[in-house]
Amino acid sequence: MLAPGDLEFAGSAVDRRAGLSSPALSALTAALGRLVAMSDGVADAVKRHDRLALDRCNEQAESSIDEVNRLTAGLTEEDRAMLGEAGVTALCERLAAGMRRNAYLIEQAWAVDAALMRLLLGLGKVGADGTVGGYSANPGPAYVDREA
Repeated sequence: MLAPGDLEFAGSAVDRRAGLSSPALSALTAALGRLVAMSDGVADAVKRHDRLALDRCNEQAESSIDEVNRLTAGLTEEDRAMLGEAGVTALCERLAAGMRRNAYLIEQAWAVDAALMRLLLGLGKVGADGTVGGYSANPGPAYVDREA
């Protein structure tokens, strides 16, 4: 993760490199930078279990993705040759790493929620022998042996 000052430093470095290229390439790097920031916002929202912030980040990301697609379609061959120098490939790598991180965090959140639901639903159950079932209580076989 980035410290609060790291994002500002990275943004200024991208702005300096983008000044050497066309306005379309500069706009693309700025839009990708915003997407990286939104990806970090999604990670923070998932960690804080903040559903409203997660929805807000996702809505903003959708409009930014549309902008990135529009800007990418308008790049010239000269612009495409300068993608690496302008920092676009580095931003794409950071965005891919952020997506993997967010997928992992969301998967972990789902696993925790599922375990919590199993725990809550299993607390009040009484077993066949009269004991209160717990989280890891084995319910026994789910079939009837008809040949016994």
